[in-house]
Amino acid sequence: MVCTSPRGSTVPHGVDNDILLGLVNAAVLQGLPEDDTVRLTSRELLKLSGITPSQRSYENLQKSLRRLQHTAYDVTDSWYDGSRQRWRSMSFSLIVKQGIEDNTQDVTNIGQWRAQTKLAIKLDDGLIRNIRAGHILPLDFELLSQLTQPMTRNVFRTLSFQRRNTDDQNPILAFTIPLTVWATHLGMQKMRLDAVLRALKPAHEELTKTGFLKEVTYQGRGKERTVTYVFGSSSVQTADPEAVALLTRYGISGGRTLGLAQTYGLPVIQRAVSVLEALLKTPYASRIRNKAGILSDILEHPDKYDSILIQEEAPRTVRPENTRSTGTQKKNDEPASIPRTVQAAHQLLIGQFDDSPLRRQFRDQVSALYVEERIGSLDLISLQGKTDDEVADLIGEWLRK
Repeated sequence: MVCTSPRGSTVPHGVDNDILLGLVNAAVLQGLPEDDTVRLTSRELLKLSGITPSQRSYENLQKSLRRLQHTAYDVTDSWYDGSRQRWRSMSFSLIVKQGIEDNTQDVTNIGQWRAQTKLAIKLDDGLIRNIRAGHILPLDFELLSQLTQPMTRNVFRTLSFQRRNTDDQNPILAFTIPLTVWATHLGMQKMRLDAVLRALKPAHEELTKTGFLKEVTYQGRGKERTVTYVFGSSSVQTADPEAVALLTRYGISGGRTLGLAQTYGLPVIQRAVSVLEALLKTPYASRIRNKAGILSDILEHPDKYDSILIQEEAPRTVRPENTRSTGTQKKNDEPASIPRTVQAAHQLLIGQFDDSPLRRQFRDQVSALYVEERIGSLDLISLQGKTDDEVADLIGEWLRK
């Protein structure tokens, strides 16, 4: 990979890594915008980058974004296309375009960024594709914001990516690497090893204090020395970009989006969204004023809303009610039932049955059963994540009823 900056400028370095991470976090929190553009204030970007806002940090942010926009990367057989699972050669800049807007009336401050300065930053489409595919993930920016030193944030970022870099998607419990290789990876390739150790010591202490690391040990001497990191817990919480995008689409925003995505994971969130959509197709929809609030409650109390959905979809009977004026009976005012459609069935299946002829055949069969009211919404939702054989068995049971 060759990294080239314009004459008179420098390549991205130092705080630029934090800013790039903040842009990734912003893209995920905003549901991966279709135009690849994140829109936020300069203060919001600094907070997502784990940097304390100040006049100096606003000045550094302006310079950092300029470096990220104008530095060109030429990558040969090294850029991973997550959507097609292949390596590619590419030439690109991480930021394609940026727009800045400020409404200050003080002309003496024109060009000086403040907390309220509005940014519109268009990211490289290849970067967005890999975020969408889950190959570039946001970090826990609440923990990141607790880290006070650039070196600590650098070690945290790098270890987080290494920890998730396994073929079976399970987080590793420990990570060992030669100290010389680690120093190069962290940008300290020109430093003596004793200086590297001194630079790493406060970072290790801070990460151990936060609980991210359990232990740091060294083995060997000189150029043969290795460093081993033991992580503080057996699990690592990451926010699936697709899960965050789903939550954002239904009005959940900010840190709560990442928190819910990390806590529940994509399959649970997909099911909760389907339950919400099913409720919106019943008379219960008239009681839903806040989709974001209901979706959060469905995640926390799934059984409660399963029961509500079953009750709402149950055949309604007419109950007599005496009237004083005539002594006759009248029907209760029941909400009108909402006709079932094939499109509604497809929506509840969240696209999981669109990727092969056999799966599409399953989709069409269960959609017909749903429209005919031979199965309910929860039956459709139960198909999410099931194998072809499991789906075939369930369809057979439903057809025999």
